[in-house]
Amino acid sequence: MYRYELKYAIDHLHAEAITAAILCHPASFSKAFPDRQINNIYLDTLDFDCFHQNVDGNENRSKMRLRWYGQHDTPTTKSTLEIKYKKAELGWKENFQVVSNKLNSAAELMEVVQAVRPSQSLLAPMLHNTYQRAYYLSSDEKFRITIDTEQQFRLPFQELSPVGSRLFPVVLELKYAAEDAQYAREITDHFKFRQTKNSKYVTGIETLYL
Repeated sequence: MYRYELKYAIDHLHAEAITAAILCHPASFSKAFPDRQINNIYLDTLDFDCFHQNVDGNENRSKMRLRWYGQHDTPTTKSTLEIKYKKAELGWKENFQVVSNKLNSAAELMEVVQAVRPSQSLLAPMLHNTYQRAYYLSSDEKFRITIDTEQQFRLPFQELSPVGSRLFPVVLELKYAAEDAQYAREITDHFKFRQTKNSKYVTGIETLYL
């Protein structure tokens, strides 16, 4: 599904205040799903091509990540390999369920990538991040808001202490299908937040490598 994702990196309000503002929105947002921890391992080339495409504002780009949920430091058997595509402001993704229960190393992850996308064999796991996500849905079910807190970053498959989440802002994302774009202003006009450019992958790479 083609959709828009508007992002707001908010560093001047606590998550509780942001949540309160969302629940008071005229679109009647309500809790859509229990909060949960999201875990990602992002893949990139050794030259960080995906990172540079994002920083340079390349309108046509993609990135690959392995995602799983819950309090697990390593990927679970319910992991999903995702390829996210971006064309200008529109995005979409492909999902591949991972059936292997052997994902304890970079080599094992690359075996999965090779099986799913042989053309991506030059990619390697570069970043592991985690965060807590809350989900909200408008009463007409056309608009979804997620609120991400407690971001942490580390190198994949290494027992390193994560970077403190206090360094990073709360990230709010407004997501909606391309066909509902005409109604988006009715949602954003009531936000007290300024739309920003935000990429957790870029933030993580800049934190750990630069």
